Amino acid sequence: FSNLIESMWTLWIMVTTANYPDVMMPAYNENPLAALYFVSFMVISFFFIMGVVLASVVNSYQNDDDMRKAKIRELRQNNLQQAFQLLDRGEEGWVGRETIMSVFLVLNEDCPEIRYIPAEEAELLFAVLDSGGENRISEEEFMSFCKVMLLQFERASAYTTFIEHHVPSLFHAESFQSFSDAIKSDTFEHAVDAVVALNAVFVAIQSYPQLVGEPSYEDEHITDGQIDTVWERFQTAFTVIYCIEMGVKILVLGWKRYSESFRNLFDAFITVLSFASTCYVYYPNRFSDSRLIRFVVMARVLRLIRVLVAMKKFQVIGSTFLDILPAARRIILFLFSIMYIFSSLGMILFGGLITRDPNNPASERLRDTDFAENNYWENNFNDLLAGMNVLFNLLVVNNWTTQADGILAVTETKLSRLYFLGFHLVGVVLVSNVVTAFIIDSFMDEWKEAQGGAKSHDTGDAIIDEKRALFDAQIVTGTKTNLQGQYVARMYAANPDQLLSMRMGDELKKLFTKTNSGLQEGS
Repeated sequence: FSNLIESMWTLWIMVTTANYPDVMMPAYNENPLAALYFVSFMVISFFFIMGVVLASVVNSYQNDDDMRKAKIRELRQNNLQQAFQLLDRGEEGWVGRETIMSVFLVLNEDCPEIRYIPAEEAELLFAVLDSGGENRISEEEFMSFCKVMLLQFERASAYTTFIEHHVPSLFHAESFQSFSDAIKSDTFEHAVDAVVALNAVFVAIQSYPQLVGEPSYEDEHITDGQIDTVWERFQTAFTVIYCIEMGVKILVLGWKRYSESFRNLFDAFITVLSFASTCYVYYPNRFSDSRLIRFVVMARVLRLIRVLVAMKKFQVIGSTFLDILPAARRIILFLFSIMYIFSSLGMILFGGLITRDPNNPASERLRDTDFAENNYWENNFNDLLAGMNVLFNLLVVNNWTTQADGILAVTETKLSRLYFLGFHLVGVVLVSNVVTAFIIDSFMDEWKEAQGGAKSHDTGDAIIDEKRALFDAQIVTGTKTNLQGQYVARMYAANPDQLLSMRMGDELKKLFTKTNSGLQEGS
């Protein structure tokens, strides 16, 4: 606090928390009342003002995102209205089946960015679009064209289990149905969770010496290729239990439904790996070290994550994370562009100044600085990649002042601080808060999705759950097709903007509910 400029710089560093409470301690050690100055400043600047900044960024982001989505909806509706007018040449207020089928044909031939629409799927798309069941499409129905195009269909027979297909009498037996209900129940899942937890306890006991860094002594029988120790018996028993669990689930659910769950796929991978390791160790060959199984078993303990996944709040967190990945590319590209610009500017301003060359006077200026003592030599702007690394360190905030003081030492001008101040304002205060706003917005959407409605709903035309619709293809929302059997429909979008925060279950209910289009009255 030697002068006004230094005082403001010190207080700014305090706002970033990089030097707190270090900057307070000399005065605090002399007089504890000095803490009132520093604490009051942190309460006002860090907790209040920075909180207001975050709230402002979140609010601005949500408003801009809502406006962007509204513009996309408006543009989509205008384009669909123009398309309908072009298709309705006779201005009759409706478009016939042949015209819509021709549209699908044109999309197949001239629009490679849209997935190919086979004749069978075209039949279903038209039937869903014709929600009035009049075998023609009104303008109101045509407004759902974009949503209908997000549907993907699959025969329900793909979900038929081996028992259901080959031994239908056994499948419909009361005993097998009771067995299936038990396997699908939460009680069975809880039992498996209990086994996984017990497995974790045994792994912890067996691996305790390695976990705490103590010397361990292995039983000489562990490498004899025989199941003749207590731990090997437990390992084998757990492997058998998991194989049985995997087998009965596939038997009851079928591979198609079983593999749709990421949790099941993870469990299956670990189970198959454990089984293969067990066979490899105990089958007569040159390798007979059962510690290989232990390492696989340790990986199996990761199945404890399934306990968290079973909790609704953690499901929302997981869904938010998965949804953020494809949708975050705009923010990632924006942040990369900022870092690229600042890294290029850093090369121009500070390139070559950080060096250990004794013949370069700049190296002498770094002697006895925190920069040199902490071995920050590779944190420089001598090339683009090194500059990007420095900027990433600045994003993390911790110890950023050491980097800034190093540049200050070699440039011998406090104007170099403006570079770090500018990047902190743009990269940390702005972009980091935008990322926070993005995560909050995504989380709230997922939370609303998780809180909304029943898991299964029968519209009379289809049975709808959270992400798919099961329906009879012969008549779809009153429209007859040339197809037979049951189908499953899902909504899929390669671009998150195509969904515009739509709730899958609600949209499927709307699409698979018969409506009165009003064409009959106007005809």
